[in-house]
Parts: sequence; C-alpha cells; structure tokens
Amino acid sequence: MGVRITFLGSGDAFGSGGRMNACILVEADEARFLLDFGASSLIAMRRHGVDPNDIDAILISHLHGDHFGGIPFLVLDSQFVTKRTDPLTIAGPPGTRERIKRAMEVLFPGSSDGDHGFELDTVEMEPGEARRLGSIAVTPYLVSHPSGAPPLALRIEVDGRVIAYTGDTEWTGSLVEAGRGADLLIAEAYFYDREVAHHLDYRTLATHLDEIAPKRLVITHMSDDMLSRAGSLECDFAEDGLTIEL
Repeated sequence: MGVRITFLGSGDAFGSGGRMNACILVEADEARFLLDFGASSLIAMRRHGVDPNDIDAILISHLHGDHFGGIPFLVLDSQFVTKRTDPLTIAGPPGTRERIKRAMEVLFPGSSDGDHGFELDTVEMEPGEARRLGSIAVTPYLVSHPSGAPPLALRIEVDGRVIAYTGDTEWTGSLVEAGRGADLLIAEAYFYDREVAHHLDYRTLATHLDEIAPKRLVITHMSDDMLSRAGSLECDFAEDGLTIEL
C-alpha cells in the first residue's frame, strides 16, 4: 500500500483552531506507528477510528505534555479497556522512561508499578545514533527546544520511504541533515514570520528549503497566526484527519 500518513492531531499546546495535540499515524506494509502522543491523542485516535492495539510503536520527539502527555492514558486504556497483549515500544530522548513513570504517578498514583498485561518497552534514543525498531530505522538529531531532556528531530526510514519530523525547535542546522531529500518533511511552523525562541516560523524555514530539498513539505503545530494564513502557503498544511500517501 506504500506509506500512509494521517494527522490525528496537528495542533499546538493550546488547542489553537480547536485542534488536537501532536499525534501522527504512519502506516506501512510492516509497521504501524505514531509520531508523538500529546495529551489529547487517545481521544484523537478514537475520533478517527484508530485501534490503539494496532499500534506497534510510538516515537516521541521531546518531553512536553502536548507531545508525550497522553501516554499514561494510553497505558491504562491498554491495560483495562482494550486488553492489549502485544508489546508496545515507546522510543524517545534520554529521560523518557523516568518522565513517563513520573507522569503516570502524578496523574494516576500507583499506576506505573505492576503488570499492565503487556510488555511496555521504553527505548531512549541518543542524538546522532541510528536505531532500528522492528522494520523502522530511526535517526534522531538534536534540536533547540528546552523540555528537560534532549529535544529531537527524527529521520525515519520505512518501506523505502523517508519521513523527517522536526518536532518543536527554532532553526538549527541539524534540521538540514534530518530532512535532506526526505520523501516527506513534517515541520513545525508556529508563526508565519515572527521569530521567537525555541520555535520555528514559516519564513525562516522557507529560506532553508533549498538546503533541505524535501520532496514534499507539510506544515503543522500552527498558532492562530499561522492558521489565519494557511490558505496562502506555498506548501501543504496539516489538519486533524488529513491523510497523505507516499
């Protein structure tokens, strides 16, 4: 079937435009995984008819609540509602294992201990070190977005396609390597031309597209400012439920 990408959640941390937090479904012949899992992601999965038990892995770009905060809800849903039995891999930056445990204990005290009924494998990815997770090859790149742990852009190879995902970051040269020649670059563009610390704006990204040279670009994680300009962009922009094929 090639590779199908569905934006289950395309929003920022504040629900701009009524959009769900970051959560992107990637479906390939031998893998079905998610990029990020923000606080509203389980709701987004249910809204779009995605069975959590069909997901093999979740790749986390950084440890902010709108990018990983839905995991405690998913773990407990898998234990008590959907009765998951297959292993689930969660891969994120160094510190992911402890941050998930702490989040679970804050939200549901006692929930991080004991048998969930399935194997939860947490993988911590070091920037610059390629990893293979089943049929997925992932190379993380260090970016600039303080979140209590190294923030990552991700370059993913699956079924002969390359997907690059910036996560949240201000402009940094590592985005060129992460996205170079990718079949799809999914990039944050929080503002159109307002440069703010730790976030990428569309104008800055556009000045570097010749260096990155992706085959296709989709903008996501947009503020109200960007949403008001989306129709005038010279590229695709994400909406909750948008599906594209590679």
